[in-house]
Formats: sequence, C-alpha cells, structure tokens
Amino acid sequence: MKKNAFIFNTNKCVGCMACVVGCSIENGTSLQVNWREVNCHNKIKHPGLPVFHFSLACNHCEEAPCMKNCPALAYTRDKETGAVIHHAEACIGCKYCTWACPYDAPKFNPSTQIVEKCNFCIDRISEGKQPACVEACPVGALSFGQEDVDEKNHLTPGFVNRGIKPAIQLIPLREAHRKPQIENTDAPEIDLKKVESYLPRTESKISLDKEWTLVLFTLAVAGLVSWQAAHLFGKADLPLIPFALISVLAIALTSLHIGKKLRMWRFILNLKGSWLSREIFSFSAFLGLSGLQIITENRMIGYAALAFGLFSLISVDRVYKFLKRKDELVFHSGMVSLTAILLFAWLTEISILIELTLLAKGCLYMWRKGALKKQTLAWFPVLSVFRILCLLLPYILWDMHISMPLAVYLLIVMMGELIDRSEFYYESDVITPKDELRMMHQEL
Repeated sequence: MKKNAFIFNTNKCVGCMACVVGCSIENGTSLQVNWREVNCHNKIKHPGLPVFHFSLACNHCEEAPCMKNCPALAYTRDKETGAVIHHAEACIGCKYCTWACPYDAPKFNPSTQIVEKCNFCIDRISEGKQPACVEACPVGALSFGQEDVDEKNHLTPGFVNRGIKPAIQLIPLREAHRKPQIENTDAPEIDLKKVESYLPRTESKISLDKEWTLVLFTLAVAGLVSWQAAHLFGKADLPLIPFALISVLAIALTSLHIGKKLRMWRFILNLKGSWLSREIFSFSAFLGLSGLQIITENRMIGYAALAFGLFSLISVDRVYKFLKRKDELVFHSGMVSLTAILLFAWLTEISILIELTLLAKGCLYMWRKGALKKQTLAWFPVLSVFRILCLLLPYILWDMHISMPLAVYLLIVMMGELIDRSEFYYESDVITPKDELRMMHQEL
C-alpha cells in the first residue's frame, strides 16, 4: 500500500549536509540538535573503504518504537499524512524513546530538557509541498512522495532494519560504490586493521557516568522487594521508617534521570505498551501497598504488594530490551531479578537457594568476561576478581559458621552487585545508524 515516504538514493548523496541545513532553517532548531543527520561511513577518506552516505531523520515507522514505548504518551500519529508527531508539552524528558529508536531520530535537547524530532514537515506536505530537507538537496539524492515501500531494499549496507516498517524507500547501492578500486601509488599505506582507531568516536547514549542513578535505583528496587518478601516469610523485620527512607531515596534517584520532574505523573500513562510505564506503576503500587501492610499488619495486603514487586523486577529487566551488549549474550549476571533472588536467599538463609543463585550468577559472570576477552574488549580483570570475591566470600564465611552479623554479609554482597550492575551499563549501548556503519566497516 502506498504511503508518504522519503526516497533516498545512496548512490547520489555527496554528503554536502544541505538537507541538514534546510531542516534546521525550516524548524528553527538549535545548533546542538539536528533533526536530520548525514552519516558518513568513510570519514577518513580511505580509498580501500566504501564511500557512501546516509541522510536520515525520523522515518515515521508504521510500528514506531518511540510512540509504542513512550511512557508519557508524548507521541501521536497524524492519520492523513502518517507523520509521527512528538508533543513537547507532554514529554517528560526520560530519553527512553532515544533508546528505542534504531534511527537515532528523537534528539534530547539539554537546553529544554525534553526530546524533539523530525515532524515530516507536516505543515508543508499537507499543502502539497515537499519537506524542507528534500527541497534543499542539490543532487536529487533525497525526495518525497507516495511510495509502495519495498523492504527488501532496507538491506542496504549500514541501514538499520528492525522490522518496524519505516517510511523510507532506499535505492539500492550500486556494487561499484561498495568498494571502489582506486590506485594511488603516492598515497601512504594504511593498515586496514588499524583503520578503526582512526575513525572519530561517537558519544554513546548509554554510559555509566550518565546512568549511575539508574544503577542505584535498580539495586534499590531489588533490595526493597527481597526485603518485603523475606518479611512475609517471617525471616526479616520490616520497620516503617527505614523502608520509607529507602523508598523515598529510590524515587528521588529515578527523578534525577528525567528532564521535567513536575511531569513525573505522566510516567504511568502507557501501561499498554511501555515497560517503563509498567515498571514505575508496579513499583509505586508495591511501595504503597507495602507501607499499608506495615501499618495495618495485614498479610493479604503484603502478598498483593509482593505481586506488584515481582512484576516490577520483571519490568526493570524488560526496560532494557532495546540495548545491545558488547558481549552479545542474552542474559546478564547483573539482572535485577537475579539480584533480588540472591538478596532474598541471604535474608531467609535458604542455603540451597543461595548456592543455586551463586552458581547461576558466577557462571554468567565468567561467561560474559570470557566473551569480552575473546573480542579483545575491556574486561577489567582486577575488578572482576573483586566482584567474584564479593559473590563467594560471604558464603564461604557463612558455611564455615564464622559468627558475623547478617548485615556484614549483605554489605559485601551488595558491593559485588554494585560492580555487576555498573558493568551492565558500561557494556551496553543503543543501536544507531552510525554503529551499523562501523560494524559494516569491521566486517570488511
């Protein structure tokens, strides 16, 4: 079925950035935020590498992950044009859509503390005009019209194909453009194995210095749920004041990660589609019901709270389903659900559960480190040894019946979990066109 779509011919694009300028002028964007970007593969102009560019903005996908996963319902689709529209007044600046979109279309503006993106020049196309970026292209590489998009052409090298039906028709790259044969006897030799080190580094959307609040928040979720579960099993006291203080701290930590804190209530508006909405709603329900259980001493309320708590653990792990990891493994030893099970096992002192969880987390951790080492990526051996010690030492001391307060064991365990969870963010990244181009270069 035909629909409004961009048409991009990689063979014609010369990387002049006129489309970027045209978009910026039309929409009045700031210099630090471009809604359209030109991704160049061969930035160092090496003659032995492919020479082509991708001009990409929002592709207004039929199954747009930004719209589906936004917890605040800040995205809608215009039925007449097919444009996916972002509403600034509804955005909370959580940046989750920037993780979900594989085309790097939603841009977080640090000045406004919210996200913004291409709107398909909806005012122009509604009047029968071309989008500003299309009009600005001097070589005809970028056009726009009613197209029956052929997804087979989305296999063009460097294009991110995630089956979300983007509204862009790609003209296949000619074979001659994939690897041009250029001879220059005067040019100095460049070791292709070292070309990667010559390429400019792109800033990752996920980094530990940005996500440290999420590290602490997710560990707080695991700790509070396991604590409440142990209390229901009659193995731990649950005093109201300490529980409330940690709960308030957890909420404060997650609020630091969003741009518009007064709009936090919008977090729970998209329970139908967003795991982030489900996480915040279920965790909030868990905290409220747990507090009510402590006050009323009603166990049935406690079991209801635990159900929400368990779902919040699942939701936390599912929130990160978009990320790609350097180790390329499915499971991670720092998963919040695994941390909660380990803490619960220690609080209840169920030896078989402690042993099984230690085995699972230890094997996953060693497996992951082996994968990183095999790929010659940073795996921090000294820190890894310390993490393994934090995992095993409490059990060894406990099994030897060395008399120590449970709080000491838990402190050591949490130090290890802090390392593991921090490494999860350090080793994760978001899928973007730039990364696809770099991966293609590595394969060559």
